[in-house]
Amino acid sequence: MTEPSLTVRRATGADLAVLARYGFALAQLHVGFDGDRFAAPPGGEGAYAAFFREELQRPEVVLLIAEAGPQPVGYAFVRMEPMSLVDIRGAGAWLHDIYVDPQARSGGIGRRLLEAAKQAALDLGSSSLMLSASSQNLAARHLFERAGLRPTMVEMRIELGA
Repeated sequence: MTEPSLTVRRATGADLAVLARYGFALAQLHVGFDGDRFAAPPGGEGAYAAFFREELQRPEVVLLIAEAGPQPVGYAFVRMEPMSLVDIRGAGAWLHDIYVDPQARSGGIGRRLLEAAKQAALDLGSSSLMLSASSQNLAARHLFERAGLRPTMVEMRIELGA
């Protein structure tokens, strides 16, 4: 039996349920890494559906869906961000989310989504693509490093108070 072909395409409003499911799953994954640092939104998938509904309307946003045959297996969220004096960086594309369904991992889907995100950044007029990754998400960090991304900042945190 042959594997279904993998395609990566731009998401549409018809994909909101998939985007919401994967967005919330990504949030839960990060909460599992560090519940003090990361937070899943109240409203769960509904909050993500509302958020992505708005993002789909923005010209500086590209949402991508990966499909194995007709089955969605992952997504990526790229947005052009303005220069930031706070972050000490110029304007550029930011890969805010990349997620592959756990049952579909290790098949090259993350790599294909990352390549499509790089192309989306170019299409948005950016000469770079930035992202952040949880220090505990070793698989994602290895994917990003193999694709040529390099660390540029280390985020640190301390819990204050009782």
